[in-house]
Amino acid sequence: MSIFSVHNVFFTILGYPMSYIELSATLLITVYVLLITRKIVWAWPLGIFTFSLFAVLFYQVRLYSDFFEQFYYVGNCFYGWYVWLAAKKKAQEGGKELEVSYTAGKWRLIAAAIIVIGGTAAGFAMSRIHTWLPALFPQQAAYPYIDATATVMGFVAAGLMTHRKIEAWILWLCVNSICIGLYYARDVKFVAILYIFFLGLAVNGLISWGKELRRKADSA
Repeated sequence: MSIFSVHNVFFTILGYPMSYIELSATLLITVYVLLITRKIVWAWPLGIFTFSLFAVLFYQVRLYSDFFEQFYYVGNCFYGWYVWLAAKKKAQEGGKELEVSYTAGKWRLIAAAIIVIGGTAAGFAMSRIHTWLPALFPQQAAYPYIDATATVMGFVAAGLMTHRKIEAWILWLCVNSICIGLYYARDVKFVAILYIFFLGLAVNGLISWGKELRRKADSA
């Protein structure tokens, strides 16, 4: 049995079978989030590997929106890696470091529109993907509209995170809250528990970046 199979159980805890892939992905993403919170650039290459693992995991539990979402996150990790390294190099050369900031009003509206329209469209597609591509997706998607909305919201949050926009953490609070219930319902309970931890990290990130904004305002 492949080590990447959700049926390849590493150990059982309180009656719950913990697979190698679920344990590995959840531990690695914990490190990734902690590094992002502290604005450490090496979070991005770690994220590339971690989100690849989650793509394999979510495909097996039929959360197809989450499956496709991981490809976006992998691409965003490459982009974020480039942006943060470029900003770090610029700061070392005497330029201005990439700072935490607010998103402009018009971009907030655009972000909201993307979430509503994109989530609805993606949910419609995921609810029918098993009939469109039965060879690749033989079973019907689980909770397609909820999963799709959380997925699109995660897309927007990841994009804002790359540019250190504080609203990213607010969106992550919403995404994590949805995912806790979603993953519990799909019986990947360890991931659901992990997202409770992520919810706390999002709160911490919002507070931490908020303090940086206040320091910036005070110094101005």
